Amino acid sequence: MRLVDDYTSPKPNIHEIAAACGYMGQELLNPPTVEGWHTGREWIDSGALVERINFASDQVGDPRKPGVRRILERLTAMGPVISPEALVNSCLEMVGPVPVAAARRDELIAHVRKGGKVLCGSPEEREAFGKRVTRLLQLIVSSREYQFA
Repeated sequence: MRLVDDYTSPKPNIHEIAAACGYMGQELLNPPTVEGWHTGREWIDSGALVERINFASDQVGDPRKPGVRRILERLTAMGPVISPEALVNSCLEMVGPVPVAAARRDELIAHVRKGGKVLCGSPEEREAFGKRVTRLLQLIVSSREYQFA
């Protein structure tokens, strides 16, 4: 929620965010024992992992969120043409920073390359660019490295 800069203060439907925490395995203000929640991989099962991925992907996939808009603005300022490597590196830095293995970075770069040149100069290019970036952000937050960071 910090990344997308939504719900920075109480507003309608905040209960949905609290409920989502429970679905992901950590119900707010209700730890399983007096020790609190287990950390790391201990508390993540396949159901909680799917919930975490879907939740994070939905959040970063919405360009109306203030934090996502800021990411898009920062990336757009990099120029009318951005290399796939620079786009991936910048996105990884902005969402974490998230250290990823070379193979994962190569997969992300290959995904960006499939879409052709990365352009963000004209209004039409910026619209397409926004869709490409949010999709890339969704792939990053769905990665093992992000989920287990």
